[in-house]
Amino acid sequence: MYRQIFLYAVIAFVLAHLPAHAFSQAHGPTNTIFIPLVTNSLPPLSTNWLERVNGYRLRAGVPPVHEDATLNGNCFEHARYMAENNHLTHNQNPSLPYASPAGQICAQRGNAWIGGGIAWEPAHAIDGWMRSVGHRLWLLYPTTPTFGFGFYTTANGATSAAALDVLSYFNDGADYPNWPVRYPGLHQTDVPPTKYPITLQWRYFGDTPVVNSTALQVVGGSSIAHSVSTSLPVGHKGIVITPTVALPPSSLIEVTVNGSYAGQPFRYTWQFQTGH
Repeated sequence: MYRQIFLYAVIAFVLAHLPAHAFSQAHGPTNTIFIPLVTNSLPPLSTNWLERVNGYRLRAGVPPVHEDATLNGNCFEHARYMAENNHLTHNQNPSLPYASPAGQICAQRGNAWIGGGIAWEPAHAIDGWMRSVGHRLWLLYPTTPTFGFGFYTTANGATSAAALDVLSYFNDGADYPNWPVRYPGLHQTDVPPTKYPITLQWRYFGDTPVVNSTALQVVGGSSIAHSVSTSLPVGHKGIVITPTVALPPSSLIEVTVNGSYAGQPFRYTWQFQTGH
């Protein structure tokens, strides 16, 4: 219970500072085989928020989540608060319009997003979180079974906001067998041809991995310049590989990471495809 309360407090402070706009073997002493849930046939991403979230989770090889009506209501309250006050936040001001205790619950337990000037849809918020490492890692956390989501647009259409509760049912997942979660995922074919971050994620309350070497390249082509870090937002444990140039469109990209986790060596190599 203490760890969960501490986690909520950390997220409320740090998430507000994140950007608003994520065939392999593990070669170790036990020669563990990582068997993802992803197949070669990946359906297109849906515009429905829950189906879109689960489409991303499918690409990462993790189980789908369910929605909770109460959490959805809480997050609608927070999305309305942010849109009406034109303020991206993880902490509601009770003196402002549309502040509510229910909205405050979602505010402190999830991802927040706001956009103005065009006709926004829930899919834009989900995609924005997937481009932001800290938000992506919560959205793809493999053992969290239930999310809540709310989306709201002001009457004049000038501002939209969204909130996603990822912490109310957070499960640390110490016994999850398929760490690390990797994204973009195996056989994925719709990766944006941008400086799209590549992430490997271990359990939240686990060790920090050690990286010995990385390689990022177009299959049959040149290497792609990138940076590597194990210093992830909000205390997540993992690795982020960030291209320093845009990934080339319509290209097969291969990632290789060598290192160790909890004293055990690993090597991961997998491929994904960028879109147009």
